[in-house]
Amino acid sequence: MKGIYIPTLIFSLSLLLLLGIRCLLLYLAKRSAFKSLHRILRVPSILWVLAVALYTTLYFSDMQRKYVFLTEKVIQGALILSLTFVLADIVVEVIRFYINRAYLSLPPMGLIFALVRSIIITLGFITLLSSLGIPVVHFITTLGVGALAVSLALQGTLSNFFSGLNILLSKQIKIGDFVRLESGEEGFVQDITWMNTVIRRLDNNTLVIPNSRLVNSILLNYKSLLITVSITVSYNSDLEKVEKETLKVAKEVQRSVKGADQNFEPSVRYQSFGDLGVTFNVILKVLDPIYQSVLKHELIKRIKQAFYEQGIEFIKSGI
Repeated sequence: MKGIYIPTLIFSLSLLLLLGIRCLLLYLAKRSAFKSLHRILRVPSILWVLAVALYTTLYFSDMQRKYVFLTEKVIQGALILSLTFVLADIVVEVIRFYINRAYLSLPPMGLIFALVRSIIITLGFITLLSSLGIPVVHFITTLGVGALAVSLALQGTLSNFFSGLNILLSKQIKIGDFVRLESGEEGFVQDITWMNTVIRRLDNNTLVIPNSRLVNSILLNYKSLLITVSITVSYNSDLEKVEKETLKVAKEVQRSVKGADQNFEPSVRYQSFGDLGVTFNVILKVLDPIYQSVLKHELIKRIKQAFYEQGIEFIKSGI
């Protein structure tokens, strides 16, 4: 009877102590910034409490050592597997927490989270085999060779993936930005995935660019767009009058056309003496690049009418 009483007492005391520690840890997890820790630890912590209490009881018991050793290995294996899955969930939740905290606009992360979980579970499985005395050198070598073969086969895919990660984390390009590529293509960034970036051109067609090519190319990201219209007037023109009338029309266009920056002051700058006359630029500003053609249209049309009414000889205009 005494042989049963002492292990039972040890088990009960250990269980009560560990349950108290578990409740404290769950309380702290619930009050912490990582609210999901409480959900992750709630069920596995019961297994840990029972396993540690049982291990403590076996340590002080007079059971035959071979049975104690076998039971200890089973408990140790169960703890390793349990801790592995819990660690995988915690790492994923920490990554998700910092992504949300940094306000990063990332593509669906399900595949990434699954990859992180798989790596951690694989390491836990290797640890379990090692704790059971099973050689893992050949297993690790096989994994390394397999990983090398996969990385070589997926070199282009991995290049696009890491380039996409660089674009997303650097925040130099965001969805909704108006960009112009090195090739001259321009449009709005419609989507950034792990593999490519989708740009919607002004003609409403889409341009799909692999992320690796986008990272290695020169790209102009417009926060606002200055529009320059080049105009040439006759050498016989009164340049003061030309400048005054042009500014008058430019200000009207800047204040009235949709998409233009109404707080911007247009400017006129004479540039050169051409073969047919004096060339100058009219500079306007548009907030929404989609309206740049409308702004140019209105400016040219109204300047043509104003010059005609004022008797200013208009030679040509260009963009």
